[in-house]
Amino acid sequence: MIQFLRNFMSPEQRRVIGQEAKQLLENKHFREAFDAVESYLVEKAKACDPTKPGHAENVVISMQLMEALKREIVRKIEDGEMAQIELTELERKKMPIRFYR
Repeated sequence: MIQFLRNFMSPEQRRVIGQEAKQLLENKHFREAFDAVESYLVEKAKACDPTKPGHAENVVISMQLMEALKREIVRKIEDGEMAQIELTELERKKMPIRFYR
């Protein structure tokens, strides 16, 4: 997904996506909801009946999906930060070089 962003989006677009992802991760209500779902899954994992392996497997898969979602959001934030560095470098290169005697 990140490779797609790098190939088909400008650094400015990637920077904006990174900022939006950062705002999402810093959003109080999003964090509370995310934490609540994680806590629910942990409690479900602790309460799993060992005689029902399919149930425990579903809980583990759900927990893995939650981690993958977090990872993807963090990747977008990091890509946005890299895009900001690229933009800064492009601006620096556009500035005229001054020679002093």
